[in-house]
Amino acid sequence: MNLDEFYRASSHLDPKLTLLVAKAHHYVPINQLTIDKTSLLLDTNSQSHSQFATITLDQFMTRTSQLSPQVDLRTANNHQLIFGFRIVNKSIVFY
Repeated sequence: MNLDEFYRASSHLDPKLTLLVAKAHHYVPINQLTIDKTSLLLDTNSQSHSQFATITLDQFMTRTSQLSPQVDLRTANNHQLIFGFRIVNKSIVFY
């Protein structure tokens, strides 16, 4: 999935939804975004001032607004391409 596909798929969602990534049988909060060549890496291991803060959809859109829409979304730990997402409770879960 690239940024353009995610923007189109999430354009009508609540901007307060938090962003998570599925790891094994758990959902882990995304708390850092990193650019690596043509990919945007979604990281779950970065510690912030308030322990492990979770990025919301609104924050994600603001932080990525200047990037090319063709940038791929990938996980930071193994650079696996994100294929989609689903809504679970009040969160967007990438898989």
